[in-house]
Amino acid sequence: MAILRKVLHLEFYLTKHHFNRLAKLLLLMSLLWLYFTMAENLTVWYGNDPKEMAVFGARTRAAYAPYFWTMVFLNFAVPFVLLGIRRLRTIANSVIASACVIAGMYLERFVIVVPTLANPRLPSAASFYRPTWVEVAITAATFAAMAMLFMIFAKLFPMIAVWEFKPHPQEDD
Repeated sequence: MAILRKVLHLEFYLTKHHFNRLAKLLLLMSLLWLYFTMAENLTVWYGNDPKEMAVFGARTRAAYAPYFWTMVFLNFAVPFVLLGIRRLRTIANSVIASACVIAGMYLERFVIVVPTLANPRLPSAASFYRPTWVEVAITAATFAAMAMLFMIFAKLFPMIAVWEFKPHPQEDD
């Protein structure tokens, strides 16, 4: 949205007020994400099932710990600092926090799938998981398809309904 605002000269329509509100929403979602992640991991830790604890240990303390803690940093710490402090809540910092959350959410998918596959419950299952070229191609195609669909949508439909625009009083809360 910030890129379209700059490229299409929509500064009059997409104001700092809109980005401020979106930043607050992202901050709230980041806090909710932390709560749900902590609740999930606390439940696994408290249950103390050996098979689940193997995955939990691999995720938080062993081979996949850098991915897990980077995910926590990107999904919680960066948005909390950049958007939780009012004077840091700018359009540029909102874009940075949003990009970090997108990267963190992809890391979350990785952390959900790969440590579980690397610590199988069945003894006959493979003990090491590595994504194939098909999985990498599907992920890349997903990014490309979303970018293409967004550009098609932006070309066919107006981005902002200007005819119903009513200027809002500027609020800096």
